Amino acid sequence: MENINKDIALITSLIINEDMLGGTVFQTFDKAYELAKEFQKEYAHDYNWENQKLDFDEAVVQFVKSKKIN
Repeated sequence: MENINKDIALITSLIINEDMLGGTVFQTFDKAYELAKEFQKEYAHDYNWENQKLDFDEAVVQFVKSKKIN
């Protein structure tokens, strides 16, 4: 469970760092956290990123963009 929580925290911080959501700090965090949980379900903490088309950061960005955030 600890790895999952760390993974969600990392994904959340990456989404916030990319500044793709806009909004207040609380709105941004809440949305980023929800998206991070969705991403983590699709790409678990032990997902092997070697030899993938996208690296981890790129996959997170593409995932968030695919959700068509307004």
